[in-house]
Amino acid sequence: MPQTEPVIKLVHADVVHARHGQPKHRLARKTLSIWIDLDRLQEADKQSRLFSVGRLNLLSFHSADFGPNHKSQAKSGRRDHDLASYARSVCALYLPDIAIASVRLLTMPRILGMGFNPISVYLCTDEKGADRFVIYEVHNTFGDSHSYVGIVDDTGKTMLHETEKKLHVSPFFPVDGYYNLRFRADAQSLFLLVRYYRNNRPALTATQRGNSYVMTTGTILKSLFSGIHLPMRPWLAIHVEAVKLFIKKCAVYDRPAPPATSHSKAVPHHPRRDQ
Repeated sequence: MPQTEPVIKLVHADVVHARHGQPKHRLARKTLSIWIDLDRLQEADKQSRLFSVGRLNLLSFHSADFGPNHKSQAKSGRRDHDLASYARSVCALYLPDIAIASVRLLTMPRILGMGFNPISVYLCTDEKGADRFVIYEVHNTFGDSHSYVGIVDDTGKTMLHETEKKLHVSPFFPVDGYYNLRFRADAQSLFLLVRYYRNNRPALTATQRGNSYVMTTGTILKSLFSGIHLPMRPWLAIHVEAVKLFIKKCAVYDRPAPPATSHSKAVPHHPRRDQ
């Protein structure tokens, strides 16, 4: 993306989770996310008096919550890795000849110092502004994390990716099957798709569709009050829905050990698997 793009935006989105099969279940809610340039965190820190990078504020972004800094991945307690450099290093494993000019992250901010991010997405673009690499970083409520990484084709068009499920996310699904993943971002909107398959049949579809706005003190206040966004709201919503699923007598699966590797590769989706 060109450097004229605002360093950080607020994203107002609708999140929908639809469980397929029996019992069916559906969750729909509003979310507040940020779309932040990881190469320009010092600028982002000055965007509003109500937003800070690495410090307590009404809204804040903390690198310690992500990637190699996350408590599940940090080695020897070190949590000061630069996230833009981290994303480039992962990208270089798969695209060693591509220079990444920009790394942006879609994630939820902390509110009053508290936050939980079920999924965050890094988008790496080249010097021509073309999307080249995507990292889908997933966190569960048990404190584990794992990332699924996908190469975008050389036309610069975001692809639909497919990857085996590696991380235990919900006690109502085992760690088997595979995901379809898609992410798309432009100047005004963002779209995220996560579709989970078991036995080549859709078991869960989750989407996030939103519009982005330049972050200012005014848009922060309007977003929080109009959407009733509270600290740890996503974490609380997950547990409320878990109670509903338990009442519906959904099967419960034990939590296995988390994956030994921090990330796994997603490949282009093969439609024949869904037939």
